[in-house]
Amino acid sequence: MAASNHSLSLVSCLPLPERGVVTIYGAGGKTILMDVLARELTARKKTAIQTTTTKIFRPEDVPVVIGEDFPEVAGRLTTHIGMDGRVILGTKLLRENKIDGIDPAWPEALLENHVADYVIVEADGAARKPIKGYASYEPVFPTRSDLLIPVLGIEAIGQPVTSDHVHRCDAFRRLTGAPPDGPLAVSHFAGCMMHMIGLGQASSPDTPVVPLINKVDRLSGTGMIQEVAAALSGTDGRILFASLQNDHPVRFVYQGGKGKQGFEFSVVVLAAGGSVRMGRPKLSLRIQGKTLLENALTPIGRTGMKDVVVVFSEENEGLKELIPPGYRVVVNRRSREGISTSLKAGLAAVDPCSQGVLFALGDQPFIGAEVYARLMDHHRRNLPLLTWPTHGGKRGNPVLFDRRLWPQLLQ
Repeated sequence: MAASNHSLSLVSCLPLPERGVVTIYGAGGKTILMDVLARELTARKKTAIQTTTTKIFRPEDVPVVIGEDFPEVAGRLTTHIGMDGRVILGTKLLRENKIDGIDPAWPEALLENHVADYVIVEADGAARKPIKGYASYEPVFPTRSDLLIPVLGIEAIGQPVTSDHVHRCDAFRRLTGAPPDGPLAVSHFAGCMMHMIGLGQASSPDTPVVPLINKVDRLSGTGMIQEVAAALSGTDGRILFASLQNDHPVRFVYQGGKGKQGFEFSVVVLAAGGSVRMGRPKLSLRIQGKTLLENALTPIGRTGMKDVVVVFSEENEGLKELIPPGYRVVVNRRSREGISTSLKAGLAAVDPCSQGVLFALGDQPFIGAEVYARLMDHHRRNLPLLTWPTHGGKRGNPVLFDRRLWPQLLQ
């Protein structure tokens, strides 16, 4: 499912099909993940059923459908979901405000009967702990999953490996080699996540698995994120580091696998300026046999970056023929309102899984590829909010804006 909005949303960063079953398992944020994802989907005019194959707490603000007869339940779901866009499904109401789960075959049947666009399934329990070990019967995967999301809470790292912090503590120790009562290390955390990824892959070999690490807002810096990302660097695909209670939940996106750089970046080349020299756009003037714009784009091409967006004004749109294959063009029809409109137009077009965006100027032809490379290397190693070059003690361009600043740029 494509999304054009870059509010650091889950929907923008997950490989969602147009319709499907999303299975969530693990600890440290499953229920809130299910809730946030359902709200984002309904905001995009999709319908969602939130359910479980085990047990979940009954939420306060979402309609609930309870029943054990599938045809009867499917009919009631259709009525409720038409009014609210989403609904909670269970088979029984239990003590302690809990809901008993459904048969693992139901999510697939609900999709086949077109009851909803998405069925979001919580597939195991964790007793509200941030991390867990696994019993032999867990997770209880549905018969169909189109996306698997294993979840852990990063606040588990450094805590004692006891039942106060770890669900199924003995199983966790056996799985990870963590010492009794000792501090939970990054290696134990990563070992647990790798095991969870393996469980998902074994249950549905052709289904994408996107790990999510929650509660990064509790960290005082980004060092722990770097450590966890390094420990999971053998994972093929993206890893989301999130703060699910934040309005813009996906804070960091690590890209693993062959040909990936870990934290990756996009470039927006601002070429919407209205400057004219000698009766033609300034960007079309030639230096050393190439236009200003071509000279500005050449070093970007040498960096190997795959996501490059060039923003033109209507007046400069004729320069599109100078753009190399694979680059994308955005025409800002509001360019006369100021450079901020071009910043927003370019940012709205970049890969939503980039960790940051370099804003470059199309009329600066002498910035070498090594400048871009050093900026990105510094940002990967430190993950600051802003990275910029300096010369003679003064700040210059291009400037790299981390994704955590995107919502402010888009205001």
